[in-house]
Amino acid sequence: MAALLAGAATTIPTPSSAAPAGTGTSSSVTLITGDRVMVAGNGFRVVPGPGRRVDFTSQMRQGHLYVIPSDARPLVVEGALDRRLFDVTQLLAWRYDDARRSDIPLIAQSGQIPAAARQARRLAGAGMTTLRVPKESAGQTWKDLTSGARALGTRNTKLWLDGRRSFDLDQSVKQIGATTAWELGLTGKGVTVAVLDSGYDPDHPDLKGTVAYERNFSEDPDIRDTLGHGTHVASTVAGAGEKYRGVAPDAKLAIGKVGGVDGIADSAVLAGMEWAALEVKAKIVNMSLGGPDTLELDPLEEAVNSLSERTGTLFVISAGNSDRPGTISSPGNADAALTVGAVDRSDRIADFSSRGPRQGDHAIKPDITAPGVDIVAAAPGGGYQTLSGTSMAAPHVTGSAAILAQKHPEWTGRQLKAALIGSAAPSAGATPYQQGTGRVDVARAVDQQIVALPGDLWATFPWNGPDERLATRTLTYANTAETPATIDLAAEGETLKLSTQRLEVPAKGEASLTLTVDARQKAPGDYPGIITARSGQSVIRTPAGAYVEPESYNLTVSVIGRDGNPAHPYVELYDPKTGVIHELAVQDGIGKARLPVGEWDVYTDFSERAYGKTVAHTAVRIADRDQQVVVDARKGNPVRVTLDDPSAAPGRGHWLSLAHGAWGIASSSSEDPNTRLFIVPSRQEGLRYLLRTIWFSKDAVPSPYLYDLADHRAGGLPEDPTYAARRKDLATVSATFRASAMAATGLPLSGPRFRDDWPASLASPPQDLDLPGTLTYNRTPGLIWESMLELGTYTLADDGQAMKPGQHTRQTWNAAVTGPATAGIRGSRTGNTLTFSTVGLFTDPAPGRVGADSAATGTATLSRNGHVLTETPLAGCALDQWESCRLQAALPAESSLYTLRASMRSQAPYSALSTAVESVWTFRSARTEAERPLPLMAVRYAPGGLDDFNRARPGSLTELPIKVEGAPSTLKLELSSDDGTSWRTIPAQRTATGWTATIPNPRTPGFVSLRATAHGTSGTTLAQTIIRAYAIGPG
Repeated sequence: MAALLAGAATTIPTPSSAAPAGTGTSSSVTLITGDRVMVAGNGFRVVPGPGRRVDFTSQMRQGHLYVIPSDARPLVVEGALDRRLFDVTQLLAWRYDDARRSDIPLIAQSGQIPAAARQARRLAGAGMTTLRVPKESAGQTWKDLTSGARALGTRNTKLWLDGRRSFDLDQSVKQIGATTAWELGLTGKGVTVAVLDSGYDPDHPDLKGTVAYERNFSEDPDIRDTLGHGTHVASTVAGAGEKYRGVAPDAKLAIGKVGGVDGIADSAVLAGMEWAALEVKAKIVNMSLGGPDTLELDPLEEAVNSLSERTGTLFVISAGNSDRPGTISSPGNADAALTVGAVDRSDRIADFSSRGPRQGDHAIKPDITAPGVDIVAAAPGGGYQTLSGTSMAAPHVTGSAAILAQKHPEWTGRQLKAALIGSAAPSAGATPYQQGTGRVDVARAVDQQIVALPGDLWATFPWNGPDERLATRTLTYANTAETPATIDLAAEGETLKLSTQRLEVPAKGEASLTLTVDARQKAPGDYPGIITARSGQSVIRTPAGAYVEPESYNLTVSVIGRDGNPAHPYVELYDPKTGVIHELAVQDGIGKARLPVGEWDVYTDFSERAYGKTVAHTAVRIADRDQQVVVDARKGNPVRVTLDDPSAAPGRGHWLSLAHGAWGIASSSSEDPNTRLFIVPSRQEGLRYLLRTIWFSKDAVPSPYLYDLADHRAGGLPEDPTYAARRKDLATVSATFRASAMAATGLPLSGPRFRDDWPASLASPPQDLDLPGTLTYNRTPGLIWESMLELGTYTLADDGQAMKPGQHTRQTWNAAVTGPATAGIRGSRTGNTLTFSTVGLFTDPAPGRVGADSAATGTATLSRNGHVLTETPLAGCALDQWESCRLQAALPAESSLYTLRASMRSQAPYSALSTAVESVWTFRSARTEAERPLPLMAVRYAPGGLDDFNRARPGSLTELPIKVEGAPSTLKLELSSDDGTSWRTIPAQRTATGWTATIPNPRTPGFVSLRATAHGTSGTTLAQTIIRAYAIGPG
């Protein structure tokens, strides 16, 4: 039988006509297009929305899986559609999956609201609207968004995901000179400061009488702070306690609660910003929050800039806690933001504080630093707490700005920002990218009479030849005193030259000079610097400098469709050495990009309704001049796959993956077996190619076998993309899928792992499999094949299997006993913090597997010396979603005896086994200097002689091999035949690989429960109980 992917093929039912019912714990994410991505273990699969005939591009970027439908790709490239809408990894992390959220939260700029969308909030100040799209209406909403004159991409319409931010949490008032300002009567009196955070404790004595306005924008029911973050921040700004006072204790606070236990929604922050700037008319807004930065301007960054310009409000924003260069968080990266890093009590840069430069133009951020290490401030409940982070640093600057605004009530936010930056005290040995101009010094800020405007000066130079890397900027100094001032100037920086070294500034007046930024003799790179102005005792520091881009040239890509006309394909430019990806916007068949010198891959994906799909790859070297590449889809050759089994036919579309160097380029798929596919040949060392098709029986339903054929080659795209598969060369797996003491249906899934850093693209038979049942896999050898079983809400996944030509293996899935496995639990202690997480306690005994049941519920409890410290629910646990079921606790430093208990119950309608599972670990623990794993063990059972329903014959003897994962020294085994009401000890003998026991089964149908107590070599213990481990069936 042959499959001509360039033409029509004999087909069997596809998901649109026979959709599989299995859901498992594969986390389902509905995209804005109405398509769904199912993620579980190390794999994923795409389920197109009803009636949608599109293909999909998947990418791995910085550890995140993106899946983008072909009709969304142009809008993403053009910037009309937020790429995060297709970031499956991030959507799962933000709990936007289908199990935990029924709608898709959006932020729209301009445009017409689709009929199926609900308008949540109108943000008139920012020109935006927040929307909620029910997931069942996503497909129709997508049609509304992409049709007509008001579609996305027209009339400046843009659609963002309503994403999530986090609070930047990881002797201070006197350290920044606030007490000196108080002695001058400057306490922030008459100044309104907004704090957009997690709310506050209205009953805390330090905040009594300080809050003039409050509003809740979060998903929590009220303003009360359940996290402690907002109360701490608010009291740092304006706390009026006897023992601990804020920086500006007489300022009035406007508390906007924008986040709580479920995180921080962008839309809540936007609403809070508008309320603070437009309604409350706050002079300063503190935002101790942030999220990952991207090169694109996000809605919060736009709002910071527009509201600052419109209202004169100063937004003070934490820099983030990512402790690496180039990690300034958003919206602290906005031009108008006063971005704050953190220092310790000795003015040393905090280890966690995010560093510059800013992404894109490499401008200097943060602007300033402030104390952010071990800051004591108010806590909910009337007490105090010690916290660290740039979240703690920002309110020190906010309070300082309030003091300065009291002295200069006529100043705008821009002037306040410039004065604070100019008067900061530099930290010894720190660069501008680490500290801006230094640690805030409010005493100096209120004393100085000279302010530099603007507060920063920066030039970004493209590579246009050395002679063109020259720019000038105007730097103005304003004198607020009644007498003229003379200032002496000096520039610290390789590219900075001043038009004068001395400037006379009239009383109540201004004087300007010209700054020349000269990078004509400089190599590509960053050149941050500082301009220092001195007048008497006053010192004003202004950041300035330049960035010279790497040697770069223009690349023009001309694309021609199969009809000979200019086309509009998806074009990706890829650096195989670094993994950097640029997506090319194509208009009228032409796309242009500016690229640094080096080797680049041009990946082109044509999806033409009349002609099918064409994939091309071209290597181009950018060396010393502009380059042009022509990509002609007409050169593509048809893909042809044949199989010497006349009973089989292709039952899915295709999956095509390319990889080059240490990074992957892209993976493209189509679920439609009738999609015609063409490959434009190219030769390139190191380029790997994989084309996968799946075949089933043409006649038998369900198909008893599956052919998973993968044409994988190296050295480029093949001249002849024909793959002739022969049965004798394939590897075979005979898989048995057991039932859990009752009949059920399940969905087997499998896929090849093209690269270790890419999830496998999983596919399934067209129909569910009756359990117990069997399925024979026939696979192309030379790849690692991952497999999975979805059984209702239960998912069981393996870690992959490499196979050789002609190899035959057997597998059994869902065998008893399903229970805890160390692959499904994680525990560690770092310093004084203990963390435990699990994806579930339901793994079958086969090596290399892990299982999870999202419908199972339970609790995890940590006790110390017999007293419960914390308890957390275990519900919705899913494979690879370790944050879903997680316990964390702060512990005392000294060595103590701890008990960690994890228990879960399952009432699944597809299983009568492992209905209750519990593990209780006891161990000693003390403070650690680095992360150290907890000594957690797990007992695994593999009873022999069970039937395909996991039943033993009544009155029989069952041989029970036992393996204890961890470091066991002794084991005690107990048996119950009444669901744990009574227990009796069963002898267990030590073997070379663990233990073994002989179980005398009850003489009547029922169940056997197992309880084991293991003692570890380090003095740890485990007590593990599994109720209904296996069944006793009819004789």
